[in-house]
Amino acid sequence: MGTLQAGAGGGAPGTEAVGCRVLAVGAAVPTPVVTNDRLADFLDTSDEWVRSRTGIRERRVAPPEQSLLDLAARAARAALAAAGLSGGAIDTVICTSSSIDTTFPALACRLQTALGCSLGPAFDLQAACTGTVYAAGVARALIRTGAARRVLVVGVEIFSRALDWHDRGTAVIFGDGAGAMILGTDADPGSDIVAVRLGADGGGADALWAADYAQVAIEPEVLAPAMAEPPRNLGRVVRMNGREVFRFSTQVLERLVIDLAADGGLRPADLALVVPHQANSRILATAASRLGLPPERMVQNVDHYGNTSSASVPLALVEAVQDGRCQPGDMICLAAFGAGLTWGGLLLRWGPTPVALDDPRQHETAARLAQIDRAATEPTRAVRER
Repeated sequence: MGTLQAGAGGGAPGTEAVGCRVLAVGAAVPTPVVTNDRLADFLDTSDEWVRSRTGIRERRVAPPEQSLLDLAARAARAALAAAGLSGGAIDTVICTSSSIDTTFPALACRLQTALGCSLGPAFDLQAACTGTVYAAGVARALIRTGAARRVLVVGVEIFSRALDWHDRGTAVIFGDGAGAMILGTDADPGSDIVAVRLGADGGGADALWAADYAQVAIEPEVLAPAMAEPPRNLGRVVRMNGREVFRFSTQVLERLVIDLAADGGLRPADLALVVPHQANSRILATAASRLGLPPERMVQNVDHYGNTSSASVPLALVEAVQDGRCQPGDMICLAAFGAGLTWGGLLLRWGPTPVALDDPRQHETAARLAQIDRAATEPTRAVRER
């Protein structure tokens, strides 16, 4: 397995490399929810079929007017707000997406301008579902060598525009979302990156790939939603050898966690939490069992977001922190795997690291609850006034 060890990188000859930390994490999801029952309206599937094979019950799907840049900017702003930073504090932007809407200019360049970041490097990186972890590894190397001070990493997917919605082997799996991480030096508070591991095996490239989209003739009585209609992004859709992907994913996730723990002088049992790529619940449960980890130490949110590819690790991490599952001093492993075939992970020593989730549905729920509270207090107020 390919490795970028904890001590990799360094400054100029004779100087000591600076430490690197995760300073903040943000995430964003679209408003619309698509349930398994909705998919069954136009696809040969059922809620029971999808849940038993993937653990997924619903996913978010971006509305037609939402762009990849919009979603990326929302996650990035959530991270910036959590950190108390402005866009100008970011000197490098790295984006990653498997559902990119254009080959150039880079999404990172467009995001740099949207956020008002300084005019440093901005580039896109492609490593499929491992993209955000790969980008964090690159960001760490830049920071440790003095080439950057604060790096914004964003993984964003509108996978609903890269699917053949009439292929139930892939249509039921993926969802839309974005995740962002701000990395900086150890002069700032945050979580120490203790170790990084990155690897790839191009011999498995034909297990998960993007193919030319061929429109499927639809029976007139089948009412497919707008999301299932062409065009697809760049005329391509995802194709997958499910059996091979499952075999690879379970093996590489187990090996990755063991190796990262060892890099920190630990065993998997010493890890407080593993935050894996949310491929599907069966992969995560299998890996947890092989590692001897109880289910509560393997973060899962695939049931309500689906597989959000490069966005899944930061999105799962944000929810874990908000649920109080990351405490100071905890050793936490972030692990991802995807097309390529690629894999990568970070070992973190958790410190004060703020997070934020931009979910319009949460805003709507909070507004409704506030309205209910106001309505409940009105009679009491009226009685007092009389």
